[in-house]
Amino acid sequence: PPHAIVRQRWRADALDDTRIGAVVIGPGLGRDDRAQEKLDAALASDRPLVIDGDAIHLLDLNTLRNRAAPTVLTPHVGEFDALFGAGSGSKIERTQDAAARSGAVVVFKGADTVIARPDGWANVAPMGNPWLSVAGTGDVLAGAIAATLAQDSWDPLRAASNGVWLHGQAARTLDRCFLADELADALPYAYERAR
Repeated sequence: PPHAIVRQRWRADALDDTRIGAVVIGPGLGRDDRAQEKLDAALASDRPLVIDGDAIHLLDLNTLRNRAAPTVLTPHVGEFDALFGAGSGSKIERTQDAAARSGAVVVFKGADTVIARPDGWANVAPMGNPWLSVAGTGDVLAGAIAATLAQDSWDPLRAASNGVWLHGQAARTLDRCFLADELADALPYAYERAR
């Protein structure tokens, strides 16, 4: 819920706040030097991290691979190809390869979202909803994954898989066309219905 979100203006020590359980970086970040500075600070932190959107385009795989804290990447196909190359093979194989190369859990979004960790273990979430392609819904997914990662950072594959499931469940709960804000509002109801 909104009251659980730590909000403050950006500064170099922003991630030192002990209340922060996980960080999302990328949605609306931009791709300039200031954005790179923020991404570098997030990568250098010991916080569990979800990297999405613009931040994926700024990533250096060598820096990412050396990160000790749990890290989840959430690319759609364009972002995936920009970071890892178009490649060949099935979506599962490509996601497994990307996870191994990055040292992170990779959530390759789409109608058949694939979630893989560096050791090759993968989950597939085939229950996509066409409305999840609406602008902003990927940002909601990044937030859902970060929320589960903040609670379960010892197993980022499970946290990412649970976030993907919750995101899809929220879409199914709405059962109609929706905007990203409506999807975000549906997350708590989807979670409660699943309990």
